[in-house]
Order: sequence, then C-alpha cells, then structure tokens
Amino acid sequence: MKRLGFLLLLFLTACTGSQEPPLPALLAAGGQDEVRFYRASDLQRNAADPVASWPTPDLQDLAYSPTFQRLYLLFPDRVEAYDATGFSEASVPKGTPAAQGLPAGVDCTGGYLRLGQNALLLHCPGAAQAFLWSLDGSGSLEEADLTDLDPAARLALLPQGSLDLLAYLTGSALGYRPAQDPQGTPSLERPLSPPLDADPFDLRADAAKGRLLGLGSAGLKARLYTLQGEGQEVLGDFFGTPRLALDPVAGLAVYGRGFQVLEPKASPVLEAYTDFAAGAMGQDGYLYLASGSLLYVYDLVPSPPQRVATPSLGLAPKALAFLPVE
Repeated sequence: MKRLGFLLLLFLTACTGSQEPPLPALLAAGGQDEVRFYRASDLQRNAADPVASWPTPDLQDLAYSPTFQRLYLLFPDRVEAYDATGFSEASVPKGTPAAQGLPAGVDCTGGYLRLGQNALLLHCPGAAQAFLWSLDGSGSLEEADLTDLDPAARLALLPQGSLDLLAYLTGSALGYRPAQDPQGTPSLERPLSPPLDADPFDLRADAAKGRLLGLGSAGLKARLYTLQGEGQEVLGDFFGTPRLALDPVAGLAVYGRGFQVLEPKASPVLEAYTDFAAGAMGQDGYLYLASGSLLYVYDLVPSPPQRVATPSLGLAPKALAFLPVE
C-alpha cells in the first residue's frame, strides 16, 4: 500500500515545472568514482550542495525505478540495488545493497542499465552479453539470449502485457523478441531504411506509449527511429552523437551537441555549441543536462524551454537519475 500511495503522489505532483509546490526529489549524478545526491529544488535555484556522496569506484551506470523505489548501480563485475524508501531531501542512507556478481570472465566496462516493468537489463557490449535481474533485487542474474544480434546493437526492455521483451537496434533493424527465446513470440522486426552507417547510439523503450525509440547515424545526420504497433517511422534528424532523455510523464528530449525537446512541446535546437554527456528528464517538469561539471537546468513549462540555472556539481557526471522522494 505504501508503494501505491507513493506512485499516486508522483502522478498528482508530476510536471510542476515552474509551478508550485515543487515535487520533492533528488538528482543522482554518477561519475569520477562517486555518486552525489542533490536536492532538485536546490539545483533549480543554482545551488549544488550535495545531500550525500557515495564512493563508487569504477561505476559504469546508474538507474532508478520509481515503482520499486530502488537505485541500481552497475560496476564492471557486479550490479547493486539500494532500497530508496528511506531517501529524503535531507538524508540518503546507503544501507546494505542487494548485489549480484557477474559470471566469471564477464567484464561490463562500458556497460549500461535499462529498466523494464519487472526486470533490470544489464548490457555488457564489450563482452557481447546481457543479463536480467528482478527489479526487487531478488533471485540471480539470468542471461539474455543475443543469438543473431550484432555485438554493437543497443538493447532495452519493452514491457508488453506481463512480459519484458528484449528490444534491439542494430545497423539494419529495430525490433523486439522474448529475452531468452529468440524464435519465440511476441516478436516484431522492421528494417531501417536507409540502414545505419555506424554503430547505434541509443535505444529507449517508452512503456506508456508502447514504442521503441532508437538513435543512429544515417548519412551525415543522426536519425531518430520509432517502432510503435506494426509501424516504424523516422521522428527527426539530428547532428553529432545524440542520446535520449525520456520520462513517460514529463516528456522526451534528444541531447548531445545541444539539445531539442520533442515532447510534450517541440522546441528548436538549444545550446547548439554545448556538448552534453548525460541527461535526465525529471518528473518535476525540468530537464537536467550535464556538460563537464556544469549542470544545465531547463524549465519545460515555457515554450521554448527556459534555462533557470547552471550550477557546478564539482564532478563530471556520465549518468544522471531523477529520484522522487517522500
């Protein structure tokens, strides 16, 4: 019941943007062997005094599940899940994590995490392997079957019914299939036209709209492909090596060299000469983008979005996560 009440609170207070009251939340910034936690409301006022800092040597990625209220940290040899039910704007108790070591010989340096509805995906591209772990932190890692997938493919989890399907973006196709049964159903694959001319950049699953969003280079531009229902289409073209910031409630943005908000209201390209390495679309209606040690905070309520702060974090994040708290 506590989790249901918390999710109801998120729904009622999400997307406040420049409106009051602000959504109580933290922003976790991971990089340079530590994770720092900041009050989102402080960042919006150009202040960046961390609430807490955790040493995390060799951290590769982090992710947060608001449904399970857990923070996940990926390292080259393991994954950890921290109970975040006790997190607040004043305190971030670390506690003892649930942890799973990767199989012997698997090095997940350069790996990343993707959330499903019940499972966490760990993709280790350098080892050409991927693993599934229950979002509640129980059980053991289960290996995903990557048969016939290009080692450079980007992966995600697409919820469908009670399943978390393995979604993939290769140089020639966008699709999904059962994570441990490549020939099973449900499955769907659509060719990319034209095919990519470099390794894919990013892939995200938008569970709220039942779609996949994939970025890759085609010609001299980065192309955003979407697969929804039976149809695959191109949503737009961008420059550089962009990535996606997605929240099912707050919206969608593409960032890299500059950024562009696509949903809920499309914007022009902003900060066109700034390179962003990490981004998070907050459920509070703000977009958080990291460039070196600077964090650009944009209010998404105005059109186009308005920059409200540029605090210095004291570290250069390579991963950001937005954590609503009670």
